[in-house]
Order: sequence, then structure tokens, then C-alpha cells
Amino acid sequence: MTVGYEVRDRIAYISFNRPEKHNAMRDEDIAALSDAVRRLDRDDDALVGIIFGHGRSFSSGGDVQARLQASVDSSSAAARTNETEAFYDGTNWKPIIAAVHGYCLGHALGTALLCDVVVAARDARFQVTEIKIGLPMPGFLPHFGNLAFGNEVSLTGRMFSAEEAWQAGMVSRLVEEGEHLSAAEEIARQIMENPQGAVREQVRTRRTLRREDAERYRALSRDFAASWASNSEAREAVTARSAQMKS
Repeated sequence: MTVGYEVRDRIAYISFNRPEKHNAMRDEDIAALSDAVRRLDRDDDALVGIIFGHGRSFSSGGDVQARLQASVDSSSAAARTNETEAFYDGTNWKPIIAAVHGYCLGHALGTALLCDVVVAARDARFQVTEIKIGLPMPGFLPHFGNLAFGNEVSLTGRMFSAEEAWQAGMVSRLVEEGEHLSAAEEIARQIMENPQGAVREQVRTRRTLRREDAERYRALSRDFAASWASNSEAREAVTARSAQMKS
């Protein structure tokens, strides 16, 4: 299993288990993540979920060969799996905390931003890698907290630190290296002390608003995104990155 699911003390631990690749995500990994998020939603034994990565990173994002190169080879990204709907189509609306350390890049950044709370260790590094391969990500913008900061890092594609993310309001809590999981557990226990009906309504409302905001931004760029995999600039950028990963 590349995505683990374990419940302890009413907390569901959803883990990325591909540490030799910095937890890079293939379609099957993202499908497994979607299954885990939906499992949490219907699991009577769990009240809160924590998503984290084994090894040195939360996740380095989409696997270059299995997702990016496969998309440009077929001239379409339509077949790629995505976990967004698993977060947005809940029934019980249980809060999910992202416990981030190491790399949190590209698709993985999107995963973290889907979560209701983001905890980051000081060694965490974030990046909107999609712009490097010719894919704009306007749907990320409303999730960054500081819109000007989000626009800058989305346009430059530069890596930014956990400290910058915290100052921008993207990260809920900044903790020392190695303390990301224990801090997420502390927040989970605090959440569980509250009446769960109110907690779940808070989650439902927040995710509904986030979905509406993200969709509004994304709709403006939908035509461009739909043709991305057949765009010559994108194809060249992905091929170059794929070759770099092999070397």
C-alpha cells in the first residue's frame, strides 16, 4: 500500500508510503488517497484525520514519468486521477490536518491546501512547480492567505520556506523540525474536545466556500488547462524535466 490508513485514539492517520521517491504521487497513489479520505468520512471510529508523509518529505508532488510525461505523451491530462472531489463531496465533514515536512511541491501543495489545517515544520519547502511546465494554477490563489504572495510564488515557481508560508497565512502552525506530527495530534485532540456537530458544520462551510472560490478562479483558465498537454511549450518543458529526473 502506498497510502496507509490507521486509526488510533479516534485519529485517522493517512500516510504517504513511497519514501524512496519523496512520496511522489502516481495515479494509483492519488486514487488511494481519495479512498482514504472517503474512508475517514464514513469511519465511525475516527473523528479527525491527519495526512503526513513517511521519510524525508510530505510529498514531492506528481510523479514526473507516471503523470506528467504520460499526459503529454497522450496529449491529454483528462485521464489523470485527482483527489479534490474526495475532499469536497463529504457526508460527515470530518476535519483533516496536513502535517508537512520536507518537500511539499506541486500536486502535494494542492493536497495540503485542501486540508482544513496545515501544520508545517521549519524544514518544509513549498513550490508551485506547475508553472515550470507551462500550467497556470489560478485555483491555488484563494488558498494562500496573502493573495499577493500567492500570485508571486505562482508566477515565479520559486521554492518558498515554511516561515514564508506561515507569514502569508497559508500555514496554521509553524513548529520545529520533527514536531509536525505531534503538533497535528495536539490540534486533533483539541478539536475532538468540542461538540462534533459544530466542528463538522465549520468544515462543511469552509470547504464549500473554498470550492466555490477555487472553481471561480479555475474556470477563467479552463480552456488553457484543457489544451495544456498538447501545448508545445508544455511538452518541451515536461520532456526536459523528465530527462533531468532520469539523469
